[in-house]
Formats: sequence, structure tokens, C-alpha cells
Amino acid sequence: MQIRGIYPPVPTFFSADEEVDLATLREHIRRLRQAGIRNVVALGSNGEAVHLDLHERRAVISAIRDAVGADAQVLAGAGAQSTRETIALCQLAAEAGADVALVLPPHHYGGRMGPAVQRAHYLAVADASPLPVLIYNMPANAAGVDLDAETIITLSAHANIVGVKDSSGNLAKLAEVAAGAHEGFATLAGSAGFLLPAAVVGACGAIAALANVAPRECLQLFDLCERGEFAAARTLQARLIPVNTAVTSGYGVAGLKAALQFVAHYGGEPRRPLAPLGEGERVRLRSLLAQADLLSAMRPTR
Repeated sequence: MQIRGIYPPVPTFFSADEEVDLATLREHIRRLRQAGIRNVVALGSNGEAVHLDLHERRAVISAIRDAVGADAQVLAGAGAQSTRETIALCQLAAEAGADVALVLPPHHYGGRMGPAVQRAHYLAVADASPLPVLIYNMPANAAGVDLDAETIITLSAHANIVGVKDSSGNLAKLAEVAAGAHEGFATLAGSAGFLLPAAVVGACGAIAALANVAPRECLQLFDLCERGEFAAARTLQARLIPVNTAVTSGYGVAGLKAALQFVAHYGGEPRRPLAPLGEGERVRLRSLLAQADLLSAMRPTR
């Protein structure tokens, strides 16, 4: 399996009474496909996986599988705090139609979750998982647990561990992993905010929240990097950074959904306890989208 290119981690949409809204999810996938996106991530951090029960997780993955088509890859979040539950979530993802399991490191007992424990966890999951495993290194969502380059490179030798999404922003580590990992191991940037420098040091793509809002621009940025057109890539990267920050570390899931409301006229609110953006935040976000010329980013292809 080749993992390469731009993968939007799609939101899970909810109705006004907080029920999962599969119709809006299918509409979002359709719009992404029209914009040129082929592959997607279900139940990542932006998919509010921690807010869903097992039935809902299965329904979301299945709906995405059906909507995106048989020719696409579906990566599905399957991380949990125990090795046993992580394996069960990998099995659920496989049954629901996913192609790859995206696994965040266990982190609740952070002081005891050192490199040796993480290696043992991922090896056990990879041995048992019916799906290939993609490591998900995101310290901000894992109580600060940050997998080091040596750990990731060691894990890359396992036949069923196929890559890493690194959202730490540590480009030196990303470069070390890209250079030292087993052949065929995919090194993906975890944000569009550093896609250009990540591609320069060896990343083969990105799992980027911004690709939900600006799919064409994210695809274009990666294509410019692939073709070595770095002057144009620098200009586009700079244009995207403020909005990318807003829908990731700035406003988070609520910001991503509000941005979709502005550009695509759907999005809704996150599931509680996450709160929607306040009016001032919405005004600021809309201004950033306008400055980046993204208010028509999701217009259908004609």
C-alpha cells in the first residue's frame, strides 16, 4: 500500500440534538472528491473520535467508506489507552471498511509511557491488527507524549507498521525519520502549516485539517513541492498559514466546523463539552478566510 499525498481528517458532523449527521458527512466527502481529494481520515482528532461510542464509530467509518468509493483509501483512528482496546478498535475499523488504522500512543499514565512501553504497545497492536498501522504522533492530544525518532524508526521495520503522521512540528525529527525509516515507510506531516518544509526534508504528504476547508490549495501546495517549484510553494504556504493556525491550534474543532460553515454552508457545532466559537472569534475567522481567498474554496467543480 502506498500512502502519499493529502489526506483530510474529516469532521464528524452532528445535528442540533447532537446525533451523528451522516447526510452532511456524505455531502462533505462528495465536495472533497469534487475538489480532487481521493483519500481521507475518519475519526482523527478533528473527527471527535473521543466523543463517539462504538456504534457511532462504526457508522461513521462505514458512511465514509461508502461515500468515498472503492478506489480511495480510508484511514481510521483506532487509538486507545490500553493495548487490548486499541486492537479491538483496529478490528472494528477493518469491519467498517477502513484500509489503515491510525493509532495515537497511549498517554494517560504519561510518566510510565516511555519509549520501551510505546514500542511494545505498537508491536503488539501491529501483530494483532487486521489493518496496517499508521503511527499518530501528536503530543498536543496525547498529554505531551512525543515519540522520538529512534522509536519510530525502530517500529518502521515491522511489516504491518506502514507510516507515521507527525504533528509535533519538529522538522529535524521528521527529517531523521524520513531518512532512517524502513523502505516504503510513509512519513506524513500532521499539518498543512509546515507542509512545504516537511516535503523538503522527505515527507510524502500530509494529514491536514486545512484540506477540509481548502482542498484544492493543499493539493496544489503538495504538487508544487513535488515539482520543485519552491518559490510558488513558499507564496502559497505563507498564504495558508494564518487560516491553518486558526483551524488547528487556534480554535480547534470548533474553528474547523465554523470555517466549513463559511466556505461550504455546513459544519454545525462540536459535541459537548466542546463549545462553538463566539461571535468575535467567528468574525476573526471569516476575515482570515477572506484574506486567504478561501471563501469559495469548496465551490463544486464545473
